Amino acid sequence: MERVKKVAKEMLQNATWSVEQLNEEDMKGMIDIFPKAKKIFVLGVGHSGLIGKVFAMKLAHLGFNSYVVGDVTTPALNSGDAMVAISQSGETPTITTLCQKAKKLSGKIIAITSSPESILSKLADYTVVIRAKSKDIDFAHFSSLGDEEHKNMSGALFGLNIYLFFYGLICELAEVIGQTPKQIDSRHANIE
Repeated sequence: MERVKKVAKEMLQNATWSVEQLNEEDMKGMIDIFPKAKKIFVLGVGHSGLIGKVFAMKLAHLGFNSYVVGDVTTPALNSGDAMVAISQSGETPTITTLCQKAKKLSGKIIAITSSPESILSKLADYTVVIRAKSKDIDFAHFSSLGDEEHKNMSGALFGLNIYLFFYGLICELAEVIGQTPKQIDSRHANIE
């Protein structure tokens, strides 16, 4: 059971490092898009897709019209809408293809990626770079999943980093648009 604690500590140390790498200018440009967007679509696959669903839910709690791309109730994307596209590599074919389509429909694209030179970053109006893994951390216990060459390890680290980033972003957006905890709670699911 000691490994459980040690893996969590390694991941948290890495997440702290990742947050320190964030570029404030990139985040400011992205934050300005949200209040102006008529609808916000969240797109991701794998870890990114699962955490993207949490982000879309929290946006809805703030009062935004937010949707997860691929859900059966997702409406059409139109001019004035925004898409948050999440891909660690920035090269995931599903993500880049749907972003190209969103651009043709005059949507704004916000890329969340570890790869600032990727196809996704080049398609995006704003890119926020979330670094996945510090080379200065010895993942002695988490290395059961591999090293930087293995997708399970880097995907898990990127997933945790974007999860924490999205919760920080939700708190910032709540302040920007003037939402109180009471207002946010009023939109929380109540038939569960």
